[in-house]
Amino acid sequence: QQHMWYYIDGELYVSTDIVTGNYNSMDTPKGYWSVNSKASPCTLVGDGYVSYVTYWMAFIGSGYGIHDASWRSEYGGQIYKGNGSHGCINTPYDAVKKMYAKVKIGTPVIVY
Repeated sequence: QQHMWYYIDGELYVSTDIVTGNYNSMDTPKGYWSVNSKASPCTLVGDGYVSYVTYWMAFIGSGYGIHDASWRSEYGGQIYKGNGSHGCINTPYDAVKKMYAKVKIGTPVIVY
């Protein structure tokens, strides 16, 4: 659905469109994870890219996370089919800023 819902104590706190991993080449791993680290700011370094982000919440080791993506002007829809991320969850700045303030280490992340 390319959408994220973040609940606190059973109440919806953030609902936003997102962009996940590029379809069929860098898919975001499906499963049940939890936030294992946070950083603000953070520089993401991977194979062929270096990206500065303001908010980073890792949920699979240090290679997959939820973060802002200043290089994107749109989220949701079919963007992940051809212009997806390297596997992370690209999130609009205002939404990830709001989440970052509340997310704790151990917060569940369910990708389906």
